[in-house]
Amino acid sequence: MKGEFMKTSNNIEYWDLIAKYYSDECNQQEIDELLKWKNENIDNQILFNQIKEDLEIINLNKSMNKINVDSAWDKLRDRIQKDEQNMPIIEEEKSRFVAFAAILKYAAAVILLISVGFFSAKIYQNITEKNGMLEFASLNDLRREIVLPDGSTVILNINSKISYPNAFALNERRIELDGEAFFDVTKESERPFIIETNDAEVKVLGTSFNVNASIPGHKTEVFVETGLVQLSRKRNGDEKILIKPGNVGVLSTNILTKEKNYDKNIVAWKTKEIIFYEDNLKNVIETLNKVYNSDITCENQDILNLRYTSTFRDQDIDSILNVICLTFDLKTENLDDRIILIKHGS
Repeated sequence: MKGEFMKTSNNIEYWDLIAKYYSDECNQQEIDELLKWKNENIDNQILFNQIKEDLEIINLNKSMNKINVDSAWDKLRDRIQKDEQNMPIIEEEKSRFVAFAAILKYAAAVILLISVGFFSAKIYQNITEKNGMLEFASLNDLRREIVLPDGSTVILNINSKISYPNAFALNERRIELDGEAFFDVTKESERPFIIETNDAEVKVLGTSFNVNASIPGHKTEVFVETGLVQLSRKRNGDEKILIKPGNVGVLSTNILTKEKNYDKNIVAWKTKEIIFYEDNLKNVIETLNKVYNSDITCENQDILNLRYTSTFRDQDIDSILNVICLTFDLKTENLDDRIILIKHGS
């Protein structure tokens, strides 16, 4: 951890700018300056993504929208000027005061990052760099949002990882994915965005879509939210399909198909909105296990056949299970890491 913060100290002048960027307070000139700095080297990219995670961990992103850094410091300057009118300050003392104020400003940022570091240390342990490639890995209880060198964003599901070069090539933007991730790709007509999985290759120019390469049986599933996505075999580019918004493409050992998506919860792991409409509890349990990385089980077929309708938004798994249990007069039992649904009286 000490080494991480030693590196960030060299970039202290950009902390405020990054904070303003994530609170939507940067003008275009500041955005261009920040992105140019971010793409200069791998350390800057790591810091850029780490600060976003730090802010999310301590729930500062909402409160930051109410804070205007420049405005706050303008007010401080005004107060200094008023004090000067009431009590003369020689130039040396004034410069010392301003310097001290700046030190306090950045010291607060240091304290913030170090404090957050204790909570997010395990995040940093999952960032590696090798031969000019960055690898970001999510943990089994943490999803991650990453900003790529071209400004595209990636939301990694739990137990997933991506790797990409410090700087994309001139003719393409290529990354590798192991697991599941949602992509919002910056459009560049001259430089396609390509995702490699074990068996598949996904190619786009600029769109939003979900790629799941963690399905048993070496399957890769691509759900398109906007734009147009090409899915092909990694070792046979001639076998390919184009997937339109609202459709799902699936590549397996034997087939490459596309169809309309009927799964209401295909990206619920990202949105945290789960919709059930006359779903049997077997499907409800499967969805909850996927979204929350939980291990809910039930061996009673009568329970699994029960039909359930409800919508949940940003609720934890315990709250959802409490509602389901109240609805059907069930209870839960915990066995190691498993949650077992059973009838009352059983």
